[in-house]
Amino acid sequence: MGRGRPKLYHTAEEKLMANCAKSKRSYYKNKPSVRAQTDTSEVSQTAAPPVYKPTGRPKLYRTPEEKAMANRAKSKRSYNKCKIAISARKAVRYRAETRGRHSLFKGARREPHPNLDPVTVVGWMKLVSKTSAEFNARTGGSPQSYLEGLCQNYMVSRRKDKLSDACIHLEGLRNVTTRCLNGILQLAGVGKELGVVQTLGRAVGQVLAWLEDALCAVMCGYSEVVDMHRTRQLMYQSA
Repeated sequence: MGRGRPKLYHTAEEKLMANCAKSKRSYYKNKPSVRAQTDTSEVSQTAAPPVYKPTGRPKLYRTPEEKAMANRAKSKRSYNKCKIAISARKAVRYRAETRGRHSLFKGARREPHPNLDPVTVVGWMKLVSKTSAEFNARTGGSPQSYLEGLCQNYMVSRRKDKLSDACIHLEGLRNVTTRCLNGILQLAGVGKELGVVQTLGRAVGQVLAWLEDALCAVMCGYSEVVDMHRTRQLMYQSA
């Protein structure tokens, strides 16, 4: 008989025990990888499949009102940014639309607008007299009564339109008196005419200061105006 592989196990029980020992050694040798594979398989079986959400533009506005407010703010910013260009385009379009609508008489020529500022002391004093008459007509000769009437009108109607209009009108009169003061000072220097203009300017400035004080009280609220008027804390009441 030829020589073969030596016989290691003489009985079936010895061979079974050797196989068990070999399997045990192999298990402990590969234990970490086996556990990882087991955990991965368990997670893959129990966990829900991931849900992929489409990545789009983030939602900025939750309600239609928020979107409308944002659009209005955007339009306002755009208008303020391009206000000069828009005004220029409007002027050009208006001239193009009105050109030829009001034609001149045959043979008439366009003349440049004359200078509104007088060139003599007499002319300036006429403008001063006109401004003084307009101021007296506005105030009725009694600035305190004029302010009292405006405040009474506000407390009855709760509308500040007349106060605002009066303030705008007197601001225009003050600008005219400033022009007269500069013109007379340049032509005649310090003198009687300049004193007349200065007196008118002080009167207009005083009434304008009273109006601005009343408007400041109006901005604080209706009750503030009523309380200040009742306790005579308005500027014109203590003049």
